[in-house]
Amino acid sequence: MFGLRKFNTPFLRPMMPFFVGAVSVFFLVGKAQTAMINSEDYKNDPRNPALGSKKAH
Repeated sequence: MFGLRKFNTPFLRPMMPFFVGAVSVFFLVGKAQTAMINSEDYKNDPRNPALGSKKAH
């Protein structure tokens, strides 16, 4: 009753476009965030996380 069945349902091939889309969205959002952090408008903003605090741990 449980376990492997005679007719296995495919998983990877039908889901591959969603995996590729998720990876590409993750990559492109990261690139957009980095570009916005390094833009001239926010380069000297104190809320910019790229500046960080200059004190040691």
